[in-house]
Amino acid sequence: MTALARPVSELWRFRELVALLVQRDLKVRYKRSMLGMGWTLLNPMLQMIVYTLVFSTIMKVGVPRFPVFLLAGLLPWTLISVSITGSAHCLLNNQGLIRKVAVPQMVYPLSVVASKLVDFLLSLFPFAVLAIALGRPPNATWLYLLPALVLVTVFSAGLSLLFSSLTVFYRDMRHLIDILIQVWFYVTPVLYPLEFLEKVPYPWMRWVLLANPATPVIRCFQLPLYEGRAPSAALLGEAALSTVLVLVLGVTFFLRHEDEHIHFI
Repeated sequence: MTALARPVSELWRFRELVALLVQRDLKVRYKRSMLGMGWTLLNPMLQMIVYTLVFSTIMKVGVPRFPVFLLAGLLPWTLISVSITGSAHCLLNNQGLIRKVAVPQMVYPLSVVASKLVDFLLSLFPFAVLAIALGRPPNATWLYLLPALVLVTVFSAGLSLLFSSLTVFYRDMRHLIDILIQVWFYVTPVLYPLEFLEKVPYPWMRWVLLANPATPVIRCFQLPLYEGRAPSAALLGEAALSTVLVLVLGVTFFLRHEDEHIHFI
């Protein structure tokens, strides 16, 4: 953790720059858009409708109030996935600033994560309306969103740092990331309950799926938002462990290669 103290202090010094980059990202993304930030609310709803029709009507996974269950896992998963894809090219896209302005390069991928976090927070409002309409109104367990938000944000930050650095050296990463996220999505219990993994016929495959580092993080949202239960201490500990491991991996790789980025962008 001592190794993280320096980059954290540097990021705090440049917090205003991070805020400016977040504002720039939001303005550019929704410039000349008729709905503007309304797309932030509309996108998960459209995905929810499609997945509900497929998995609740056609494939019949048998989950009560499936739209609530789906969004409880889909919203944090979306934060993870869009943070990775959005930050993959952030160093390349900001090469002009990197060459001219002496600031920690971590501000660029982390500003992407912060921007996507704004989208996530806005998406919670229509989710709450949907939950009320389908009989899963907010209750005291929703307070566990606070630690869950910290976990998924830090988890996303670690992956964003890792893949933003990797993409500088290996431009094919943009294609690999798309494939990785698609596969990762289907092996993460977002579209189906965690109990479905127990039905996997091969024990080794079951253990591999259960070792998915994103699973405990997603479950920290599903339990309070859908099941109305507080995450257990064991689950929070498992999610925290996954988050710390991902963060350490991302920060270590990024800082080790930060000085080399300038030669490849």
